[in-house]
This record gives sequence, structure tokens and C-alpha cells, in this order.
Amino acid sequence: MSGTDSSGASASRPDRREVWFRRMHACWRAGVALAIVAGLLNLLNLIGPTRIDLGPLLITPFRVAFGFAWCALAARLVLERRLPETDFADRLVVSLVLIFLIRGIFDLATMSIVLNWLLTGAGVYFLVRLGMKDRSDVRLVLLSTLVAFVVIGIYGLLEYVAKDNPLFNAVQIDVIGADARIQASDQFYRIRSLIGHPGFLGAITLSSIPIGMLILWRRRLLMVLFLIIAVSVWFLTFSRGSWLLGTLILFPLILFRARGWFGRHWKLTAAIVLIPVAVIAVDYFDRQEASITFSGNRIMESGLRLNQGKDGQYAIERCKSEGLTPIDNFVYFSVGPEWRDIHRPVTVILVYRDVGNGSVQVDYDSRDQSAPGGADGSYKQTVAIGKNNTGDVTSTAFYLDDPRFDGRENLNSDFRVVDSDNKIILNQVILQKGKLNLPSMISYQWLSRSSSISDRLDLFPFAWGVLKANPFGVGIFETPGTDHHAVDSLPLTWVMEFGWPGLALVLGLAFLLVYEGIKVWRGPRCLATVLFLALVIVLLHGGHLMILYDKPNLVLIAAVGAVYAAVRPWRRGGPAISATSDDCMI
Repeated sequence: MSGTDSSGASASRPDRREVWFRRMHACWRAGVALAIVAGLLNLLNLIGPTRIDLGPLLITPFRVAFGFAWCALAARLVLERRLPETDFADRLVVSLVLIFLIRGIFDLATMSIVLNWLLTGAGVYFLVRLGMKDRSDVRLVLLSTLVAFVVIGIYGLLEYVAKDNPLFNAVQIDVIGADARIQASDQFYRIRSLIGHPGFLGAITLSSIPIGMLILWRRRLLMVLFLIIAVSVWFLTFSRGSWLLGTLILFPLILFRARGWFGRHWKLTAAIVLIPVAVIAVDYFDRQEASITFSGNRIMESGLRLNQGKDGQYAIERCKSEGLTPIDNFVYFSVGPEWRDIHRPVTVILVYRDVGNGSVQVDYDSRDQSAPGGADGSYKQTVAIGKNNTGDVTSTAFYLDDPRFDGRENLNSDFRVVDSDNKIILNQVILQKGKLNLPSMISYQWLSRSSSISDRLDLFPFAWGVLKANPFGVGIFETPGTDHHAVDSLPLTWVMEFGWPGLALVLGLAFLLVYEGIKVWRGPRCLATVLFLALVIVLLHGGHLMILYDKPNLVLIAAVGAVYAAVRPWRRGGPAISATSDDCMI
């Protein structure tokens, strides 16, 4: 009787190998979650206190979690005593790895960069792909990205309030340099958060929106709070690429997908729309400004007066655009009576065509008697903004924190625009009290960094010409005329750097877009479609994955791509993991 009991207890006791299997899987779950979060929180891997140099080995939070997760996965695979199954998506990733390796062999100087990319990108992809067993693992990976998105968003908002990022400052990256426009305007601040670059932060934040909505769809209040954080960070990056993607691709889909919810909660929807509109409208109509506009032979003055005389000669320029060009480096202006002896800061906005390679600045009558440029502060100088001779219309804002405006400059003027090479074409000069109001800030930041549509369209024949001249590409980080990073299009960079194999990658991406478009038409709630949308946003946004910022982009693409590959049926037997959108919601 006791033997029977003993054998029965023994039969019900789990197998030792199964126990270790569960333990290793639990370790994998912890490791992969930490690796994803640490990889997205990029600055934590760059600052000194978290980087331990052990000879040739560099220890960072991401590498520790990554190595731990791989050890747990390897142990689990050994216990399983079988090779993992692969499908079309996995073979596609392997092909991409081979293309990078082959191209790197032809340019050994970049081989270390190639290996870093492959270990990070392919390493995270197969770590997630081979480690996931069921729906709970899918939810774990997506929840890990969501946690990282929330931390990135909150830190980014705090950074904008403080106008400072101590973690980024601690990295001391020389490649970025100082943005003179930020220094001049004292308000043109683009948040970097824990990613390290405003453009990539905009892309990653934008891609987080469909993932966040997917996970939080049942928790509507949490979803709204997350969307407020994400959209705010997305906007404050002032990234043109992510703004365009959000406006043209993502937000129309969100509005369509959530049309029922918006209809049922029309009061909340109206408040979400009307409150920011009202704030912007009040800010716009309450602005106090003076301006002068140059249009042909006409000079339209509104609170500002143009002065001409000694060392202040100018000419009307109609060759490229109607405007005003200085002859003796200086253009003088006087303010109206209401601006005289002012006791508050002001902002001077210049709208001009970028001609020449010199610099432009403003000298103004200030209260600072110790300021260089004038013994009594009458010619205090702002930061000089370099010109790039693009021929495009741009703008620059100069924040004057201590103006006096008592007419102490030449020709009884209050400030002057200084152009070092006499080639600038001034279109408009605007003077605003205080800092820029919100509409002006948006238009200024957009215009100051804009380029014409024709310039961007010219990239397509340019890339085609490079491809024909270099069938196997020009090499990694060798895109012509781009100073080792791209031309505002990652697919075009593939074409130029990898040649015909790169074009094959672009065509493969285009095929997937069409394929998923058909799928979303048939089933708009498909989990794979939501994930693929997040991937496309990161892939299509901005330039090449620069050395400094490759980790958060690669980690996000690899982790989400692995989940996408697992839940999309690439083989006859169906998807590797059967999961729907409902399985990922909390």
C-alpha cells in the first residue's frame, strides 16, 4: 500500500528536466524584458557610471541583460533536446545578416560597426523569436516595450520643462555639436529623452502609439493618459519626419479605428480637440508684435521702420526672391513708440532666403553696459547663425533678454541685422514681446529646418544614378555627400550602400506593405498588422541608423519584428504562436 502511494506520488511529481526547463524559461523572460527596456533606454548604456570597461569587454545594462537572457535560452534549448523551427521570416533575417556581412568584408574599416549591428539586431530578434512559447510571452515582450515607452515619455516631458538633459550632457558627444539656433532663440529646444536624438525619439514615440493602444485598449483611461504623454513627446521633438508620418499615416488610422469610441465619448473628444485649439487661439490673438515685410519695391511697415544711410545701405533683390540684401553688412531698424525703453525681453524673428556661406546675427541696443560690441551696450551681439547657401527660405529667432531700444545705434536705430557676406535676402523681420507664442514657435521651428519638396524628390534619381554606377553599393557609411549618414530615407540608403541587394530589400518591404494592406482590409484588428505598422514607422522615418543611436532603433525593430514573425502565418501549419489582439490587452 505504501509502495503504491509512493509510486503515485512519484508519478505526480514533475520531471526534474521539466522543472529546470520552467526555471530557464522564467530566467529568459526576466532577461529579455530587461534587455528590451535597457536597449530602448539608450542613454543608460552610454553614461560613465553604467559602463564598466574590462579590457576588451565593455559592460553595459543592455549587454548584461542580453547575455543573461541568451544563457537562459541556450540552457532551455539544450533541455528541450531539439532544434528550433524556422520559417520564411527567419530566413529573410538570415539573408539580411549575410548581406551586411558580405558588404562589410569589402570594407573592413566598418566591419566592427557591422558586427555591432548584427549582434544587437539579429541577436535580439532570435533571442525573442526562439524564446517565445505562447501568448503570455508575446504579451511580455510588448509590455516591456510599453514600459520603456512610458519611462522615455515621462523623462522627455520633464526634460522639456527643465530645458536640460543631465544624462545626455554627461555623455559629452562631440559629433552632435552645439545647435546655435537653440542658443540664439532660448526656446528652440528639441527633447532627446533617453534615446539621445530628437528625430529617432519622434520615430520611436510614434511607433509606440499603436502598440500602446493595442495593449491598453481595455483600460481606456490609461490609454488616454498614455496617448497624451506620447503625442506630447512626439510634438516636442519637432521632428518633421515623425510629424508627417503621424499626420499622413498613423493618426487617420487611429481616428478610423477608434471612431466608435470617439462617438460614444463625444464630450471628452470635444474637450480633447477644443481645449488645445482655444489655448492656441488665445495665444495667437494675444500676441504683441511689430513687423516689416519686403515685397518687390514695396516695404510694408507695421511698428518697425527701416533706416538707410551711413553703413546701412541695401538693395532690392528679385533674382531668386523678392527681398532686401545689405550692401555694407548691416540693415538698421527702429521700433515704434510703444517699444521704446522696454523693460521686458523680446524676440526678433528673421525670415530670409539662405544665400551665402557666412553668418547672420542681430546687434541690439541693450541695458547691459558690459556687453561686447559697444562701450555702453548699444551694440550687444547675439549668437551668429551660420548659413548653408541652400537657397531655401528659412527663419531664425533671436531672444533679446535685456533690450533698451533707446535709438542709440547708427541712424537712431534700435537694432540691426548683420550679414557677414552681404548675400542674405531678407523677406520679413518680426519683433515679438517675450518669447514666441505657440503658433509662431511651431511655424518658426518648422521653417528653420525645412527643405523644399523638390530637393527630396531629387533624391530618387540621385539614388538610382548611384545604384547604376555601383551595382554592389558604395559601402556602409559611404552614401555620397551625406557625411556618413543618410539622406532622409533609410530605404534609399539601402539602395546606395548595398546596391542591387539593397534594392531587393526595398522591394521586399514594398511587397510586405501591399501584403499587409490587403490583410488590414480583410481584418483590421489583426495583431500582426498593428505590429507591422509600428515597424514601418521606424523603418521609413528619418535617416540611417547612426552609430550613436543604433541601439534603440535596432532593439525596437528586432523585438517587435520577432513578435510579428511569430504571430503572422508564414508556413502551412499556421503561425508559430496563435495570438490575437485580445490576447495582448491587459
